[in-house]
Amino acid sequence: MQIIWISGSTSQIKRINITALGLSKIVLVLSFIFILVGAGIHFLGFRVAVQFKPELAREIGGVITLQEKDEIESTYRERLEALQVQLGHVTDQIGKLQTLKDRFTELATPSPIKHKLKDDGGKGGPYLPIHLNPKTNGKLLEDLDSSLGNGKILVQTVNKLELSWQQQYQWLSQLPTAAPIANSVGLTSNYGPRVDPFTKRIALHPGIDFSAPSGTPILSAGNGIVIRADSDHAYGKVIEIKHIDGFVTRYAHASKIHVKLGQNVARGQLIAEVGSTGRSTGPHLHFEVMYNGSLINPMQTLANRTPK
Repeated sequence: MQIIWISGSTSQIKRINITALGLSKIVLVLSFIFILVGAGIHFLGFRVAVQFKPELAREIGGVITLQEKDEIESTYRERLEALQVQLGHVTDQIGKLQTLKDRFTELATPSPIKHKLKDDGGKGGPYLPIHLNPKTNGKLLEDLDSSLGNGKILVQTVNKLELSWQQQYQWLSQLPTAAPIANSVGLTSNYGPRVDPFTKRIALHPGIDFSAPSGTPILSAGNGIVIRADSDHAYGKVIEIKHIDGFVTRYAHASKIHVKLGQNVARGQLIAEVGSTGRSTGPHLHFEVMYNGSLINPMQTLANRTPK
């Protein structure tokens, strides 16, 4: 293909040969120029929209301004710090609950075995507190990761405490610390020397007596197994229950027995009814506690119970 060009001033004739390849090159160059110009205009339009009309920028390209980005990050940082404060409060409350639980455990544990509360093995190591409310200028994602890590540690701590508390509860429930008789009753005789009601002489009273009407429920003072359920001249109808850590409880002068030898019983379970069998002057429950084969004052095991 040939194009003839005639100059107006000189009437000079110029011939330009255009091949298909050359024409293709020209079209490609022009197309590339148009693309660059279009991209530049598009980018410039975004810059203008971002600066002067962010709503249009979001509508066109889904972008946000730096100011909006900072505002969003500030909002999330405030929420993160609020969460960290709450985690700090939770940690404090867990510590208070642990202290309160230790006090209750101390009260509920029989005196002869209070030393077991501290026999849980050696403990130690450096003090590395968990900072649940760090106000840093670090990156939001880094602070978020740190908070998530602290949260996981807190959850693990709570899970360990829950397991420990469940174990302590199971341990306490098997100790003879519950009231061995239902309803509100009075003590007619304490543990120790007293005037024997039959001989009128000073003699050791090996337990405590609860005054109650015949038929009043007698309850197991803790989880255990029945190792005696029969009768004799002194105790009348009597039950003995073996508990953990060397404790045995004895319930005497019953009118009726509801358990049998070898039976597992639970804390607070009905095992007998108050009566006046055996060496007795009237309806009452005679309650004894033995620790490692020796009689002890039952008041050492009954949690905060005082004579009435």
